[in-house]
Amino acid sequence: MKYISFLRLAVCISIVMTSILLVEAAKAPAPPDAIKIKPDIGISDLKINRISVVPTGHNVQIAVTVVNPVKDSRTGPFKVKVEWTNNPTRGFNLLGTGGVTSLDYNSASAVIQNKKTLTFNHLVPTGESYKYRVTADYMNQVDEADETNNIASAGYTTL
Repeated sequence: MKYISFLRLAVCISIVMTSILLVEAAKAPAPPDAIKIKPDIGISDLKINRISVVPTGHNVQIAVTVVNPVKDSRTGPFKVKVEWTNNPTRGFNLLGTGGVTSLDYNSASAVIQNKKTLTFNHLVPTGESYKYRVTADYMNQVDEADETNNIASAGYTTL
């Protein structure tokens, strides 16, 4: 009989102690979230190539390559804007925009999709010099590690 009473007492103490431990565990702070690695959109290449000559000038193609060089990060969707001017003091004119679905740099993947090239066509009149300005993520859709490297420019002159 003493053995059964002792066993009941031990079970009661175990239940109380388990309840106390569960309450304390619920009060403990959650472990911190893993530090998220931010992507960084940059313009790795900007080329202006003449694709044809017409009586009124040169048809050119502006090729813009955007890249995310940060390993194990993903940009998500963003837009790229190309503008032109023949007088930078008067401002720029919109040539066009293009969308990028995502730049993913997954180092564990066999296929790394961390760059994309977009192209835009334009006619530069004979005797003119145009300056082109490209802005990646111009709508600030992506939270990046460095927001200062999203702009590049280049010029083209017809003779």
